Amino acid sequence: MTRLWTDGFEFQDLYGYCYGSGGWATTSTTQKRSGNASAYILNSGPTAQGWFNFTFDAVDEFYLRAGVYVIASNLWPQIIWRTGDTEVGYIHFTDCNRLIAYVTGVGQVGTGTTSLFENVWYLLEIHVKLHGTTGVIEVKIDGKSTLEIDFTGNTGSGTVNTIEFFVGYGGLGEINSAYIDDIALNDTAGGVDDSWPGEGKIIVMMPNDDSTPLELTPSAASDHHLLVDEVPSDNDTTYVEGSVVDEEDMYKLTPSGLVDVDINRVWTESRTRKTTAIDGKVALITKAAGGAEVSGGDKELLTTYSLKILGAEELENPVDSNPWEVADVDLIEIGPRTR
Repeated sequence: MTRLWTDGFEFQDLYGYCYGSGGWATTSTTQKRSGNASAYILNSGPTAQGWFNFTFDAVDEFYLRAGVYVIASNLWPQIIWRTGDTEVGYIHFTDCNRLIAYVTGVGQVGTGTTSLFENVWYLLEIHVKLHGTTGVIEVKIDGKSTLEIDFTGNTGSGTVNTIEFFVGYGGLGEINSAYIDDIALNDTAGGVDDSWPGEGKIIVMMPNDDSTPLELTPSAASDHHLLVDEVPSDNDTTYVEGSVVDEEDMYKLTPSGLVDVDINRVWTESRTRKTTAIDGKVALITKAAGGAEVSGGDKELLTTYSLKILGAEELENPVDSNPWEVADVDLIEIGPRTR
């Protein structure tokens, strides 16, 4: 599987990201392309940096998808690809908010023709292949087959391992901000998820009932699912915990509410910590109706709720190896297992 990153910010935090301090990068429920939340970046001065980024295993070619919504602004956001701290290239905007592509050391290499508007969600897809002479930068808007940018030539060399979303500061009195949602990042290996991500919307289904087993210890006398269903996480206000390896809880989920959709992947996600500075691990479990438990593998924990813990991504129903259907997803059970 070659999906490197997927996120819709449904847990309403930026765990898993590096971001500017001072509250200039956060999550929001004010605007969202899908689900209940999006990421929000704001830049209102030279020291109010509005940015966030994520890192991944280095690649020399990638396909990125992101929903972008810009509030009334003098500067539209940049989508930057980097290797470490070195900027390799980026997508930005020019007159009439048309897309432009830049390559470090080369300059502007492509300009779009479509004028974009503020206060509208656009789905951008970006394909970048690094090469000194036969590199590629291609950009789509809202899934159109006609490319907005179509450049072949020097796009830089080597690899990239970081994607950053950034809004700049244009001058005194300017406030620039944007929302980002429904991120997907593919490389080109493996024969699956190796090209344009295409349309995609990300929702969360939270626990709404207990199942079996219920082996973890609740923080209060309560149904276990009521202690793990808050968004954003309330840290140690409510929780379940285990002190013995292979203790497990399982929960049923709130129905998705989906109708007439293709479901391309499901995964389990949590905010989990250990209580002492010794080895501590958790595995997140997904169980389709009529099937066996699928573990996402052992994940090392810290003593703070600062990690994005992810279970296994499943692209099809493991019970019948067919595409997920809404009825399948609505019957999935999930839970944590101590390791």
